[in-house]
Amino acid sequence: MGPRRKNVKPCSVNREGAESSKPDEPKDYMNQLSHEVLCHIFRYLPLQDIMCMECLSRKLKEAVTLYLRVVKVVDLCAGRWWEYMPTGFTDSSFLTLLRKMPDIEQLYGLHPRYLERRRVRGHEAFSIPGVLEALQACPNLLGVETSHLELVEAIWTYMPQVHILGKFRNRNGAFPIPPENKLKIPIGAKIQTLHLVGVNVPEIPCIPMLRHLYLKWVRLTKPQPFKDFLCISLRTFVMRNCAGPTNSLKYVPLVTGLASARNLEHLELVRVPFLGGLIQHVVEDSWRSGGFRNLHTIVLGACKNALEVDLGYLIITAARRLHEVRIQPSLTKDGVFSALKMAELEFPQFETLHLGYVDEFLLQCKMTNGDLVKYGLADVVENPGIITDIGMKAVNEVFSCIKYLVIYNCPHLHNPNNWITDHSRWTRLVDLTLVRCHAIKLDSFSQFIELLPSLEFISLDQMFREPPKGCARVGLSAGTGIGVSSALVSNQNSNNDNDNNNNHQNNNNPNIHHNNHQHPNDQNEENELRQDGQAEEQQIAAEGNH
Repeated sequence: MGPRRKNVKPCSVNREGAESSKPDEPKDYMNQLSHEVLCHIFRYLPLQDIMCMECLSRKLKEAVTLYLRVVKVVDLCAGRWWEYMPTGFTDSSFLTLLRKMPDIEQLYGLHPRYLERRRVRGHEAFSIPGVLEALQACPNLLGVETSHLELVEAIWTYMPQVHILGKFRNRNGAFPIPPENKLKIPIGAKIQTLHLVGVNVPEIPCIPMLRHLYLKWVRLTKPQPFKDFLCISLRTFVMRNCAGPTNSLKYVPLVTGLASARNLEHLELVRVPFLGGLIQHVVEDSWRSGGFRNLHTIVLGACKNALEVDLGYLIITAARRLHEVRIQPSLTKDGVFSALKMAELEFPQFETLHLGYVDEFLLQCKMTNGDLVKYGLADVVENPGIITDIGMKAVNEVFSCIKYLVIYNCPHLHNPNNWITDHSRWTRLVDLTLVRCHAIKLDSFSQFIELLPSLEFISLDQMFREPPKGCARVGLSAGTGIGVSSALVSNQNSNNDNDNNNNHQNNNNPNIHHNNHQHPNDQNEENELRQDGQAEEQQIAAEGNH
């Protein structure tokens, strides 16, 4: 036999060397996470991003399915309540989505850009009946946030147990009011904030849960729209330039219903022709039980029949909490403040006073008063305020802690220096705005502003051709004919330094406009109402669990 041949195996390539020769591939950390961790991460992502993960891998698809099964609160707009929900939904796709979320309790962001009123056979669309079918497929649904007029009315009709979450505000409001904008509010509707702009409404019924009611350019179509009005939880009531009954007696249930809201804080009536003296009698009957006693803001503008006693009784009743009053020109009189002075009241929280208040819509509207009457608004012709220097002296003595003062179109004011007395002066006045007060004397005004130690902002419009002496201390710039200015200044400069720098400031900083700090913008208002609504919605969810 020949020698045994040894079998030799081929040398294998070193694995480490092979791996080092290949480029590094990124590790899939997401698939290494457990389903519980993935579901926890999904809580911080928008729903649209979560649904996109469904097609990335099998494990992510399983995690998305598990997450949707247990989720209770969903926002289709990812917290951006001012936007519309994603487009592309149809009745079938929306139903499929909600069926994946059987435990959902609160649905936010249901703001479709367009909804069909009815289904069309053979045509796949996004319709109101389709949305209702999808919502009814959620057995634990407690509340929905939407801004669609027809959809919210359908929810009230077919799903009365569902709350309307957040702040309902229609997005297609306009003036003149479009005929398709209409809403029927049922008795006892489960809603806390109702903000209607440019809508036809038959009546305002009894809504016990309602906290904030805002009506602007709303046409009330029934002859007696306030017959059943009663909102005991109301905190804010705003009614601006609404077309309602012309008979002032029809507004008696409105005022009595507002007196029944013991927590009412904000009352704003603009172009509301209620019966003169009505508020006085209602206050006399209800103040002992708390009617109007918690008001902190009172606004009366272009109310045709309003009397001084109506305003005076409201101010006296709410003196303890009052911090802002805006008064229409017809009520800007000496007698109002002389009576308040005789009442010897204290206003510990008062900050803002607007004399001769005119609503922005009425200032900017190009229509005449006759044209507005054709659209159903009350017949009101505003004249300038008739308050004099004697009345302003009473204002100083009544509201001694005022911070923001606005005076519009009061031609009978002459000597501001006479508004201040030795025992009473505006030591806290920060912001002063004067518009169209043509008769004020320049020298007197110069002496007046020197008596205000905390003054930081001055805004003058259609007042002086030249800035008064001493205005450099507050950065006043008048220009020619119209002067509007604002500046945050230090009160440590001497008068001589101010006089030397007057021309320099006027040349470098002309016509600077500023925003009134006492009026919050719409976004802040929306955020406050949204936060207030979310706190209530948590309470609703807790009640639903029980």
